[in-house]
Amino acid sequence: MKQRPSAFVLILANLIPVAGVLLFDWNVATILVLYWAESVVIGILNVLRMICCQSDNILQGLPLPGGQSLPKEVSTAMTQGMPRVSVNSIKFFLVPFFTVHYGGFCFGHLSLLLVFSSGGLAPLGIASSTLDPWEPSFLIAVAAIFFSHLLSFFTNYIGNDEYKRASLILLMFRPYGRIITMQFAILFGAAFVMFLGSPLPMLLILIAVKIVMDLRLHGKERVKFLL
Repeated sequence: MKQRPSAFVLILANLIPVAGVLLFDWNVATILVLYWAESVVIGILNVLRMICCQSDNILQGLPLPGGQSLPKEVSTAMTQGMPRVSVNSIKFFLVPFFTVHYGGFCFGHLSLLLVFSSGGLAPLGIASSTLDPWEPSFLIAVAAIFFSHLLSFFTNYIGNDEYKRASLILLMFRPYGRIITMQFAILFGAAFVMFLGSPLPMLLILIAVKIVMDLRLHGKERVKFLL
């Protein structure tokens, strides 16, 4: 029940680009950079998740030789006898490692978007788009997305005691699968929209697909943390 308010706010935040398209003439490039900014927000809050993680199965999901990963039961047995200072030392290593690695990931993602939006794909017949990320409506959209993820952090991760069940290792890998899956789907959809000249119906469909994917991933995450 506690995840419903965060899911509702998530929908509202994702509807702001609809207003941007209808009222402020947002184009594909603006929407893509907005979704990139959401990736940055997810990374920032994931750092907070890792810092607040207090689970005994902190190493669940640790990669092992042969393509296997460390089971929850083994992780719990390994860490239950460890002093808290030892558990925190794992955090002191993994949190900066994630921050640097994910920061590089976001930088590469932004570079790809800048090529995409500046006409770098023009040889493929995809027109370039103008982009103004400092437009007030864009900044409001970023703030709304940040608020929706922050609300989920406090109501679900903290308020629903997910921080007591989450694995630090799995948290470290958590954003990548979500973002890669969603961004590739959105990027290919956006390329198709730009190829057609950014027609309004296709832009709205692109936003609708993103909302559906967000809700599915949000629901799957709540189930995972209940295990």
